[in-house]
Amino acid sequence: MGTTRTAAGRQPVPIASRLAASASLVVLLLAACTPPNDDPQTLPDAAAPTSTAPPAASGAFEPGAGDRSGLVDLGAGRSIHLECGGTGSPTVVLISGAGVAGDNWRYAVAGPEDSVESAEPVDTAVFPETASFTRVCAYDRPGTRTWDGTAARSTAVPQPTTTQAAAADLHAVLATAQIPGPYVIVGHSLGGLIATTFVRTHPEEVSGVVLVDPASPYMQATLPPDVWSDWMRSVAETGAEHPELETPDYPSSLSVLETTPPLPPMPAAVLSADRPFDYLGIGDAEAYWPQWLEAHALLAASLGARHLTETSSGHFVGNESPALVIEQICTVVAPPGGC
Repeated sequence: MGTTRTAAGRQPVPIASRLAASASLVVLLLAACTPPNDDPQTLPDAAAPTSTAPPAASGAFEPGAGDRSGLVDLGAGRSIHLECGGTGSPTVVLISGAGVAGDNWRYAVAGPEDSVESAEPVDTAVFPETASFTRVCAYDRPGTRTWDGTAARSTAVPQPTTTQAAAADLHAVLATAQIPGPYVIVGHSLGGLIATTFVRTHPEEVSGVVLVDPASPYMQATLPPDVWSDWMRSVAETGAEHPELETPDYPSSLSVLETTPPLPPMPAAVLSADRPFDYLGIGDAEAYWPQWLEAHALLAASLGARHLTETSSGHFVGNESPALVIEQICTVVAPPGGC
C-alpha cells in the first residue's frame, strides 16, 4: 500500500481510508499520485511536484472548437471544470476514477516496467492521443484531486453522491458547454459505473462506450454478502471522516440502476487489469480478485462488448497501457481516416 500525495501544509489522508472510499480502490487511485511507503495508515507531508500539464483555467469555459478549458456554470452557485481538445465527431468524454480529477488522462508511464507512481504528462497519454483523431473532453467531479494532489477545480457538493447525480452533472456540463454529441463515453474505475449510468440514462446521445477496469454493476452479486456489507460500511465510515473527499453511494446507485433500461446495442469494450490489487482495502489483493474479474465478465457480456483481459496493467490501465485504451477508443469512434 502507499500514500496520497498532498499539497504542502495540507493534512495528509491515510491511503487506506482513500481506498475504502472507492468502489474500485480510491486508495490505489490516489496512491498513484505518490510513491508508496510501508505504512498504509501514514502519509508523509509532501510538496506537490512541478507539472508540465496545462494549468487549471480560472475563467469560464468558452464554447467552441479548439483547445479550451475553464469552469462551466451549472447555476445555484456551482461550477465544474472542463477541458476539451481536438476536432471531429463523435466527442469522446473521459470520466476518471474515484477521487481523481480529469487531468489523470494526460499522464502515462514511460515504459512497461515503470510503476504508475512515475507517470508524467506526455503526448502519448489518452487525452492528447485521442485529440489527434476526434474531439475529446475531460472534467473534474466535486471532491476529486488533480494528479499532483491539488484540490478539485469544481465546486464541492455534500457527500456521499450517487452515480445518478454524477451522470446528471455530466449531462448538464455537456449541454451548458455546448459540447455536441453523439458521445463515446470512456470511464475508469468509479468512472466506469458513472459511464454505465450515463449511457443507460441517455442512450440516444451515445454512440459507444469504453470501460477501463470499471466498477461494475455486478460487484455486489459476485462478492459474498458479508464482504459486500463490510466494504460498504467502510466506505460510509471513511466518507464521514473525510467529508471533503468524493464518496460514492454504491447501494443507492446500484438500486436505481437496476430500474434503468439496459443498454441498447452499440460498440463497446471492457478492459480489465491483469495485476491483482486490493480493491477492498483488506490487505489481501488475491482473496477476492476472481470476483472483480467475474463482475467485469458479466458486464462485458451484458453489453455484448469486447473484453480485454491481457492489459499488462494494474488498476490504472489508462496510465500504464494507454496505447491499449486508445486503440479501443479508436475502434469505437471509427474515424473515417483512421487513428
